[in-house]
Amino acid sequence: MRFTPQKFNRMINNRAQSFLFSKGYACPCLNPNSGQPLYNCQHCSGKGRVWDGATKGLAAVVGRDVIKKQADFGQWDAGDMMLSIHSDSPLYDLGLYDRLVAVDKSEPFSMNFIAGVNETMRFVPVSIDRVFWQDINLDFVYGDIPTIKSDGTLQWGVIKPPVKTTYSLTGRRRPEYFCYNENPMDRPHHQGAKLPRVVSVRRFDLFGN
Repeated sequence: MRFTPQKFNRMINNRAQSFLFSKGYACPCLNPNSGQPLYNCQHCSGKGRVWDGATKGLAAVVGRDVIKKQADFGQWDAGDMMLSIHSDSPLYDLGLYDRLVAVDKSEPFSMNFIAGVNETMRFVPVSIDRVFWQDINLDFVYGDIPTIKSDGTLQWGVIKPPVKTTYSLTGRRRPEYFCYNENPMDRPHHQGAKLPRVVSVRRFDLFGN
């Protein structure tokens, strides 16, 4: 029996989803003795990793039967996802702590910020649908929908929350993940042939937790 990488690639491509792939690197702020990053590092924000710009590629989401086996071994958390990556995908070199954004789907989010204090978004939302806060009478005030600048800060219109006021921001975003494990079934080579890789990814919200 002869494995044909090209046939594997075609099969996975027909079932694949689009992702944005960012290669990760250890931040120089990491202490070589303790392995701890600087909590106030301006480059990694205390996460200990920095990432390249994103490259678009394809990967297939592995079915529930394989995922259930991982869960039975206690190697699975809610929100985890398993991917099969074909050899001609830019994602094929995905490694530990690299980041992925799922391009083909979105999810709701709702979070609080403090005006003028912490207003930097750590992801690019698909849309922002509602912004509101409370006035001195504890009544709701609805603000203009802000735009997101390239550095993640918010650009407000005329109606905006007063400085140091806590406001609610609601919209939709793309799910984001990081690679945390290569599974034992991973076999990228067979007699020199590059075969699909199977990797597990976890929600980026849990990175560093």
